[in-house]
Amino acid sequence: MTEKQKQQKRRENMRYYGKTANLYPRHPWTEEESHRVLEHTIPDSVLSEEIHRSVKSIQEKRRRLKKAENNKQEA
Repeated sequence: MTEKQKQQKRRENMRYYGKTANLYPRHPWTEEESHRVLEHTIPDSVLSEEIHRSVKSIQEKRRRLKKAENNKQEA
């Protein structure tokens, strides 16, 4: 990937994630929110507005929940 492509990708990420970054105050995750994140039945941008979380935090939470789920299955 060239430097120009890397810069373009950074701009795209900022435009996508910047819409919800630092928009909502931090608060603990609830079981309901975690369940909705794992269901993944609606786009993350819509879910972000509904549960007042950033798109990036939703994606990171989903990744962590799936990782924990996989670790349980392996044990």
